[in-house]
Amino acid sequence: MTTRNHKLDNAKAFAIFVVVLAHVLRDGRYFAYFVPAAVPVFFLLSGVTYHHNTSFLSFLRKKTITIIIPYLFAGIVSIFIYAFLGKFASKALGEDISTTTILPNVLNLLYGSGKHDHMKWNNSLWFLPCLMIVMLLVYIIESIVSIVRQNRFHRLILRLTSSLVCLIIGLYFTTHFKNVALPWHIETALCNVIFVEIGIIISPMVLTTYKEQKSTTLQNTILLIVFMAAAMSFAFLNGETSARTDEYGINYILYFLSSVCFSLAYLYAGSLIGDKIHAISYTGKNTLPILLWNKFPIILLQTIIGKFTLVLTKPDTALALIVAIIPALISISLCLLAGAIQKKILPITLGITKKH
Repeated sequence: MTTRNHKLDNAKAFAIFVVVLAHVLRDGRYFAYFVPAAVPVFFLLSGVTYHHNTSFLSFLRKKTITIIIPYLFAGIVSIFIYAFLGKFASKALGEDISTTTILPNVLNLLYGSGKHDHMKWNNSLWFLPCLMIVMLLVYIIESIVSIVRQNRFHRLILRLTSSLVCLIIGLYFTTHFKNVALPWHIETALCNVIFVEIGIIISPMVLTTYKEQKSTTLQNTILLIVFMAAAMSFAFLNGETSARTDEYGINYILYFLSSVCFSLAYLYAGSLIGDKIHAISYTGKNTLPILLWNKFPIILLQTIIGKFTLVLTKPDTALALIVAIIPALISISLCLLAGAIQKKILPITLGITKKH
């Protein structure tokens, strides 16, 4: 029996909290920090836990169960909720909405692109088809890498070179065809393969057990501060970004550096916490239901108490950021409750089979 790596769970918890916090505030100057502190972090952590399977059919089956089934289930449920309550929420919040007709939204679900408001019924779900494409590309790269078993340096170069090729193609599409919306966020996936491969590269260091770690608490604290300061500096210099719409700020290099530094900062913070705070590690183990359902408690809170009071109508202020923490935590708690019910009644919709 293997010991669970709590620093990974903690890092995922920090990242999903930032995702929900961003959805609460929705815009403002703090968005310069939110996207690189969340979305690419999940891609990188997916690389840390990646295990290459030489059987493509086994790989495809596993990813279909853990990614596609939850995506389709949450999408269908979201579309039906949106069909019945979308116009009411739109009127209450004073916002325009796309069509609430079921069939066009189901077609958009199958197409799998969250651009141009095609997933207004639940924008968060864009991440899952994108993740599927990313993992398919990573599978191809790792299949090639597995042939070069004897030389670690050659494997490193091959991973980085392949990632850069994907990135160049992705950036070409997103910069030369700004309105491009390929199925399943193919263009976005190409830009994010590099994060998964970075995760694979650093996984031997990340997956060490507590007994194997040679670093001290003081060293981890210093590294946490250094990487967090660097991440925030790079993000601030780069400006506002959006992974869903392939907006990477002033410079993708700054976006990349801030994302990697945020990931490392979360991992060091997660290592410091370990298994001491159960709520954090539990959240990290259950990020999927939060991703699937966070839109709905946030909208519910918005319609009940009106944009989370007047404070949150000014998202550029530090006070708004502090106030947003409360509804973010409430939303996460409600999603975890929904996830627990979902796991008990329909575990397959969370990618859980009997073998789990």
